[in-house]
Amino acid sequence: MGGFLNLFFFSLFFFGVDFFIWRWYNFAMRVCEFFNIKGDKEARVCLSSFVLNSFPSLSRNVLFKAIRNKDIKVNGKRVSKDMMLKSGDVLNIYISDLYLFNLPKQLEYVYKDDNLLGVYKPQGLLSNNEYYDEEDNTNIDEPTLEDLVKKDFPSAKICHRLDRNTSGIVLFSLNEVAYNELLFGFKVGAIVKNYIAYVYDCNFKSEHETLEKYLKKDSKSGYSKVYDSLVKDSQKIITEYFVIYKNEIKDYAILDVSIHTGKTHQIRAQLKEISHPIIGDSKYGKNSINKQFKIYKQLLFAYKYSFKFKEKSPLFYLNSKTILLQSKYYENKIT
Repeated sequence: MGGFLNLFFFSLFFFGVDFFIWRWYNFAMRVCEFFNIKGDKEARVCLSSFVLNSFPSLSRNVLFKAIRNKDIKVNGKRVSKDMMLKSGDVLNIYISDLYLFNLPKQLEYVYKDDNLLGVYKPQGLLSNNEYYDEEDNTNIDEPTLEDLVKKDFPSAKICHRLDRNTSGIVLFSLNEVAYNELLFGFKVGAIVKNYIAYVYDCNFKSEHETLEKYLKKDSKSGYSKVYDSLVKDSQKIITEYFVIYKNEIKDYAILDVSIHTGKTHQIRAQLKEISHPIIGDSKYGKNSINKQFKIYKQLLFAYKYSFKFKEKSPLFYLNSKTILLQSKYYENKIT
């Protein structure tokens, strides 16, 4: 098996254990992943939990099929999904990039004109590598949405990001003037971004509310906490929601959410703070709720952009437009 293109390693910190990862490539196919697990000699982590958390796009079905087909081995031996990994174990994974990173076979361009693109980002795919988030487990060799878009439009520049496990529309500029104007638009609130969120508990104090709180991110854990008043290193956040659907039998609701400030994990943290966590959110949600719905990827979708540019802006024409994601990407997620 020849044609190896590159070799590199990086480290992660996960469940209190250090992992060093070597990756071999054969043309465009990921042939093998080696995990050399080091750290506390007493540390243990479940094989399936480790792999699923390391590769958020990987489905349980694909993982379990790979285990049955002996495409995953520990120390060269066949394994079970419940095997506990320990310090010194070497984990070999033979799975394609398409499954590990949820790479789309073809990008969907929701909107295009001479100045900007609206591109659909699926769950599991990084927006880009510039903005590091501990939850993203970013490494420089992982393909991103920005990488894929640049293959079609070399001049395109990403103007904002979505979390790895949030799907929806991401905006790209096609020239420097549009890039600067879009960045400014996000900063001053000239671009309004709406999300669809599936949340637990259909009982709300109000079906329309604007939440004004303060958010502080812990640099070590990457976890953002909401406060009622200003604390050191916190930032003001404003999140508005409308309840658009309730299911009293299964006890969940669907919200249309807009953010008047754009901070990392703002929606997820603020909905958790009012006791309506997003279903499938492993960081701010509840495992018991996710298991109840059998959903393990957060149901949060950036589905709409509208614009309020000033008349002198070169992007003023966008004020008459709305960029929308097809409803098939966010409807009927709970059956």
